[in-house]
Amino acid sequence: MSLIESARRVAAQAALDLGDDRHPADDFDTVYVQAGLAGRQDARDALPVAALLDALGPAGLRRVQGHGALALVIEVPAPDWGSRVELALRDLGSFAQVIVRMGASRSERPTEGNGNVSAVLSRGARIAGISPAPARYLPATLVQAADLFVRIGPPSNRVIASVIRAVTGKRARRLPPAVATGLSFDDITAAIRMGTSPASCIARLQSSTRALSAGDALGEDIPELASLHGYSAAMDWALALVRDLGEWRAGRLEFSQISKNCTLYSDPGLGKSSLIRSVAKAAKVPLISASVSELFTSSSGHLDGVLKAWEAKLAQAAAIAPCILFLDEIDSIPNRAAMDNRARDWWSPVVNGILASLDSTSSNITSKVIVIGATNHIGLLDAALIRPGRLHPVIRIDRPDATALAGILRQHLGVDLDGVDISGVAQLGAGSTGAEVVAWVKGARSTARAEGRRMVLADLIAQVAPTETRTPEEIRAIAAHEAAHCVCAVVLDVASMSTVTIAHRQSSEGAARGTLTPRAFLTRTQIERIAVVALAGRAMDALVGVPHTGAGGGRGSDLDRATTTVVSLHVEYGLGDSLVYRPGGAEEAMRADPALRRTVEADLLRLYAQASDLVREHRTTIEALADRLVEARVLSGDEILAIIKAGSAARTRRHRGGHGARRSRGASRLP
Repeated sequence: MSLIESARRVAAQAALDLGDDRHPADDFDTVYVQAGLAGRQDARDALPVAALLDALGPAGLRRVQGHGALALVIEVPAPDWGSRVELALRDLGSFAQVIVRMGASRSERPTEGNGNVSAVLSRGARIAGISPAPARYLPATLVQAADLFVRIGPPSNRVIASVIRAVTGKRARRLPPAVATGLSFDDITAAIRMGTSPASCIARLQSSTRALSAGDALGEDIPELASLHGYSAAMDWALALVRDLGEWRAGRLEFSQISKNCTLYSDPGLGKSSLIRSVAKAAKVPLISASVSELFTSSSGHLDGVLKAWEAKLAQAAAIAPCILFLDEIDSIPNRAAMDNRARDWWSPVVNGILASLDSTSSNITSKVIVIGATNHIGLLDAALIRPGRLHPVIRIDRPDATALAGILRQHLGVDLDGVDISGVAQLGAGSTGAEVVAWVKGARSTARAEGRRMVLADLIAQVAPTETRTPEEIRAIAAHEAAHCVCAVVLDVASMSTVTIAHRQSSEGAARGTLTPRAFLTRTQIERIAVVALAGRAMDALVGVPHTGAGGGRGSDLDRATTTVVSLHVEYGLGDSLVYRPGGAEEAMRADPALRRTVEADLLRLYAQASDLVREHRTTIEALADRLVEARVLSGDEILAIIKAGSAARTRRHRGGHGARRSRGASRLP
């Protein structure tokens, strides 16, 4: 007796039960699936058979159980279904070959295995392919020649009811809607157990679903989106997202028309995570946060384990969509361009799998998942990750100016210092991070509590600008160092300055901050001028005293920036003596190539000489800026520019007065 004939007989015997609305309807399709599960009491066997039969339907099953050539493609919900569906398929029909590709190997791509597929089909045999992304992983010939394409979606209640009945021997009463949505193969089969009741199976499924769909807690302490400050373009994007979600809920906009993915990048501590929590609260959608590095380290470490961890996180998001999936530290996703061949062979399947799933967010069950990536290291990202259609656009969050910082301070102060003008404190702390603001406010409150009183402005000032322990000579040297960066950046048209400070911070004694002059591309001269600006502080140290440790000390230091800039000129931009592209970072490139190290050293010495000439030429302006900086401790971009313009006008008057010839002998050798 065939499976379909058996199903008809079972359906006839069950006809009297059809009026009981407490049970899932015993229509023909349900009974047809149930007949196929006869004798299967292990959920790991029953689930793939039930899901496959449900997806095939009677007509599809007849083709699978027939004879003659057949090209079959089966799309499975996730990689953990692959091998189990293969076993189910082989039970149902005879195939010369079944190709199972989950993306765990570099060889699993459309260009591989096409000759084999052609040979099988040309001799009239039967072949099947199983994959979560057939077009990306299965042989292209099989996908294009497919006589039957079957998609196994997330198990429906009908499938779950059939599996429960097969495993427990009893019918499940009415199931909650979408009882298994978002659960993995292992989650579902762990919940449906032999020797237990259908009710307990359903309860376990519900418990797993609740745990999966909990998302991050968005408490009352999450600030309103409109109350945040200092986010500029990121805030514009966030407000547009919230507005578009409202339009979608009102039925005036298709979800596919929403710009729902992006990448946020900034220095550490500038509130990327805080912004996302407020966006989720304003948009009234659940938030699921994940550190990409933790996803990788929490898996087995094998390719399939890493991919399963990623797929599980996507499934969790899909289960509660529309929602926001926030991926922190996306620079942990390896950049294939920066790998050697061995690492690229190992990691490419993982990266390709991640890219494929991000592509799929526009077309499958994750189409209503809003994916937002965040990184402190935008230069480390694989270019394919941030192209349009994936984590695009890429939005920079800059350090806050005095106005934005005043808003951030006011937000964290709450009722403290209500009505007190804090603009001066904000000016003093301009360019600091939101994380630093939180620390200042906590410190000021702690001081007030220790003295048994309310906070006063002096408490906050003491946190932003602690009592000075540096000598006047040290303060002056720091001011001259930072002023040299500012003047050279403006004179060489490298950057527009936003702020400069000599306020003591935990991480620095001073800082000059600005935005690089926007250009469509950079010449070698323009790149070298960036390095000259980085070296200008040390050149000024030497001019007014002796060089000291202020220009070095670690990543992000002046010497690090200058070195990295010059190395990139040679190994990434093809503007040196070689056109070979060698990504991977300055440190690795110079360690592997002594000749490059010597070339970079020669370039740095030449550019340092240019920086020395430049600070000597503009010493008067630099010292005027340093004097004002010692006085005010922090200056805005407008103040910096005004002092530099005044210095430039004075130099022009001196040259017109006949001193130009004498001055020109010490002029900069910059091209």
